[in-house]
Amino acid sequence: MLAATALTAIGLTACGSADDAAPAASVGEPGVIRFTFSPDPVWDWLSDTGIREEMEKESGITIIDSSSWDEFALFAGGHADIVSLGTYELPELEAATGVDTVTFGKYNRAKDIFVVGKDSPAQTVADLPDGAKIGVFSTVGSTIMWSSIVEKLHGKDFRGDGGDYELIVADSQNLPQLLARGDLDAAVIDPQYGIAELSSGAVKPLYDGKSTADMYAEAFAPGHEGLMSNLFVAHKDWYDSHPEEVAFFLELWERGLQEWQQNRDEIVAAYPEHFAANSEADQEFIKNYLDTNFDWFVDSVYLDQTWIDAESGVFPAMESTGQAEEGIGDDIDFAVVQH
Repeated sequence: MLAATALTAIGLTACGSADDAAPAASVGEPGVIRFTFSPDPVWDWLSDTGIREEMEKESGITIIDSSSWDEFALFAGGHADIVSLGTYELPELEAATGVDTVTFGKYNRAKDIFVVGKDSPAQTVADLPDGAKIGVFSTVGSTIMWSSIVEKLHGKDFRGDGGDYELIVADSQNLPQLLARGDLDAAVIDPQYGIAELSSGAVKPLYDGKSTADMYAEAFAPGHEGLMSNLFVAHKDWYDSHPEEVAFFLELWERGLQEWQQNRDEIVAAYPEHFAANSEADQEFIKNYLDTNFDWFVDSVYLDQTWIDAESGVFPAMESTGQAEEGIGDDIDFAVVQH
């Protein structure tokens, strides 16, 4: 998942090894996976409960993980074998790095929602006047998908440069507050950062609170459980030469998703910082949101061809609505790993 600001300090950890062990892992080293991921509750749960360490010992495979919001830069710099990115970010990754990749697992669906202030009569983006100030975290990322969705559903231009609206880029954590105090007419927000404003009614969602993922499915791929903000992506040469490591990595994350399904409330309580839940009331909001609105954690990490075909529709969707050049997804490889 790309973010606007990279962390300057990156903590390197691995079960049974100290931080200074990280440089010892060279590209292609058997039995070692260099994994870069933004801070995540399920990963912390796997590590803190000992599940990860136990599975590493049983397999003989070690994961050296680096926690960073800027997975893109570490992957581009050759410091990671596996990273996590959104589907819509894959062409940019390959174009920027010149590295062939393989996408082989899924984890989180895109959860951003479109919101307006409490007094706004708008029900959809089309109800906003031309020139409306709309806050976004970035002009790329999920904003690209909202651009495609808005064009497809309403024929409106939602691009950051020369579109029908004025897109204002601001930090994710600040967008709900900026909207609530009237500095913006609307915003695309991460619901985790809008707990206070959504709870109080200071902001309200458009499209019945449907996520970016749900809106993509509605506009382009009915019934599809996708539009991912977190896919597992590897260097193609590393992927091809490390089938056992790939299989183990997916087994571990499949266990993580099972833990989420069985212990979700405990995970939220154990790691409230990952949900921007600063109080027990915030935690209850998140639990209820996951129950009644949208749970962005997928049921299984594994891909199948039907799912890949639907998810790959992201690229022609971007092309057809003018958000990308023709053929942008032609060189993006997905893989089905048998299990």
